[in-house]
Amino acid sequence: MTGVKIRAPKLMKELPVASWEESFDEEDASVRASCMEGGRATADGRVIFDGVLFRKMDFQGFRAPASELMDVVFDGCDLSNADFSRSSLHRCEFRGTKLTGAVFSESMLRDVRFTDCAGRYSSFNFSKLRNVAFDGCELESADFVDCSMKDVAFGNNRLDDISFLDTDLDGIDLTRTEFSRITVTPMKLAGCKVTREQAIGFARTFGLVVEED
Repeated sequence: MTGVKIRAPKLMKELPVASWEESFDEEDASVRASCMEGGRATADGRVIFDGVLFRKMDFQGFRAPASELMDVVFDGCDLSNADFSRSSLHRCEFRGTKLTGAVFSESMLRDVRFTDCAGRYSSFNFSKLRNVAFDGCELESADFVDCSMKDVAFGNNRLDDISFLDTDLDGIDLTRTEFSRITVTPMKLAGCKVTREQAIGFARTFGLVVEED
């Protein structure tokens, strides 16, 4: 596992089951309740999910910027191109969920776990990540530009063409990840833990000629 201590979502033991369509109020088109429990919309259009379990739901293109998610689990859902920019996520889990092109930019993520997710082209630019873990995820061409990271773990993930431009990687362990090309800021790479092979790859990225033994 990741080695980072992450608090799990707090959910009721038994949740009423309803369809996603039933979670909307037709009169004002706001979120009345989640498909399991706890969703609502504020007067300014922000979505608040508190104590929610979403299972195998289709959220493709779902737009919920500047929203709040607390104690939320997305299990086997499709969040392709969903927009959660400028949002707050606290004690959330994404399990086996499709996150292709999903946007979490300018957000605050605390105690969030991503497991076995497809996150190609996802964006976490300018976000703050605290106690966040990615494990078994595909994060090719994802963007983590100018992020603030503390106690963030990257487990067995695929990171080809990922960008950590202007992100301080001190204390970040990439030894279990797979990538052939990655974008980083050289001055912010100090303290990042990598394998010997990965270090050679970084050297080549910076224009150094590495002589093979």
